[in-house]
Amino acid sequence: MRVAIFSECYFPFISGVVTHIDMLKQALEEQGHEVMIVTTNPKALCHYVKNGVLYCPAIPLKRIYGYGVSNPLNLQRLRILKEFDPDILHIHTEFSMGIFGQFVARKLKKPMVYTLHTMYDDYLFYVAPHKWGQNMVKPAAHMYIRSIASKATEIIGPSLKVLEFLRRCGVEHHINIIPNAVDLSDFLPKNVDSKSVDEIREKLGIKPDDVAMCFVGRLGREKSLDVLIDWLTAHFKGNERFKLFIIGDGPEKQTLLRQIHENGMDRQVRLLGKIEHSLLPPYYHACDVFTTASLSEINSISMLEAMASGLYVLQRLDIYNKNQISCKENGDIFETPEQLAELLREQADLDPKERQERRDRVTAFTQKYGKKEFIEAILNVYERAITSYDAKMKHRR
Repeated sequence: MRVAIFSECYFPFISGVVTHIDMLKQALEEQGHEVMIVTTNPKALCHYVKNGVLYCPAIPLKRIYGYGVSNPLNLQRLRILKEFDPDILHIHTEFSMGIFGQFVARKLKKPMVYTLHTMYDDYLFYVAPHKWGQNMVKPAAHMYIRSIASKATEIIGPSLKVLEFLRRCGVEHHINIIPNAVDLSDFLPKNVDSKSVDEIREKLGIKPDDVAMCFVGRLGREKSLDVLIDWLTAHFKGNERFKLFIIGDGPEKQTLLRQIHENGMDRQVRLLGKIEHSLLPPYYHACDVFTTASLSEINSISMLEAMASGLYVLQRLDIYNKNQISCKENGDIFETPEQLAELLREQADLDPKERQERRDRVTAFTQKYGKKEFIEAILNVYERAITSYDAKMKHRR
């Protein structure tokens, strides 16, 4: 099977969507399928293909993490896709590359699968800073999502939260719920060098009895890192056993640095910046807990990576996205700063044996998010899309 995957972003950008697409590409290729990723490159002067990736010239959008927007109806790009002759097209973003994917599907008469990765209601402030503006933009955003979904042969969502969002947008099509997966081998304890972990703990000043929290992701408003920092300040300011390490970059970096300083948390909350994905495993293993106050997640890949590394997850209550946490098994849910503080104190009270048992239990929990189960589910959707589309085209003839 030849699969064309469309996304606004791919390496060197780092995001959950990029990680998801890269693992999808690897898993498909391991099973003998051919894959071409079609993406933007704001630095490219012309279209070029490298290692199975078609890079397209684009204009960077600084407001949206520097991602590129490219001409969605480019004929040169269409010729390259014709030569590749995909059996199926899979779009992962809704902008220029998503529009181009729809254009290719129509021109080549091929089935299209659409995966929704982003809860756009939580990101409207990037285009409309004020609430009244967001209320005006929201119906148009819902209509746009509904339009894309109507052209898809099959739709995939990583969680029930996506199903709820798409229904809110007016999408009545069947939604395939396929949770995100991670390549567990990169994060399993047996595959991470303990010496590297010890070196990172020493570099970060993490002591054996500390409760080292981490968050990995974009530094954007939608991640609610300001909430997390304020809640930790309220209960643990001056108690240096409790430390938070934030890995990532984004538009809120300077705002967060000011907040940390004004809260007097410089010694307890540190921004470590962007770290290459391949270098992340020992950073996860150096910590004890993955903590997030974000309400914008669909099926967090960084959370899955943390769990594969044995990190107990503390997640702020999101009524539409509770399925990643099985309380007291791989993590806990908190709703208030007091609940978060209580859960962190529980972690602090564990002896070394109890801490290790908790880590082992969390790692074991992630087996259901493995690559094998994920790719089997994706291929089932692809095959169903091809069969359904072929039947529809025969009926039209």
